[in-house]
Amino acid sequence: MSYSTNPIYKLIKNPDGVVDTIQIQEGDSEPYKLIIIPLCQENRHYQEYLEDIKTFGMSIVTCTDCGDGVPNDSMWQCLDNAEQLVIDKYGSDSDKLTALREDRYVRAMESKTPFEKMIDAAPVIDATSQEIKDKYRHLPMRR
Repeated sequence: MSYSTNPIYKLIKNPDGVVDTIQIQEGDSEPYKLIIIPLCQENRHYQEYLEDIKTFGMSIVTCTDCGDGVPNDSMWQCLDNAEQLVIDKYGSDSDKLTALREDRYVRAMESKTPFEKMIDAAPVIDATSQEIKDKYRHLPMRR
């Protein structure tokens, strides 16, 4: 899809508390067409979502609730406010916060979306605790 401005995606949680849907407004002016995108690799809109993240970065994605706190294909866990979302909901000493940090580190080390570029991955890698780095020392170093 082509946009005159950056698209804005909103991550939505279901009644069970899982972030499993992506919402986007199609079109740059009213009337907007609202598209609800399931987290399905085969869905063309989901693939466009991933491509838009590669093009524009995570700044086009918003989320106000981490749902069940489990990292998933919505990629809420890659947002700048992801740690704060988990802390607000589960506290700073939760296993969910550790799982979030581990997921971000592994994604950054493996060059997975949205950390394909080293400029995006380096801050995540640098901010990761030595304990997590040691746990995943089997991962090859990024260059």
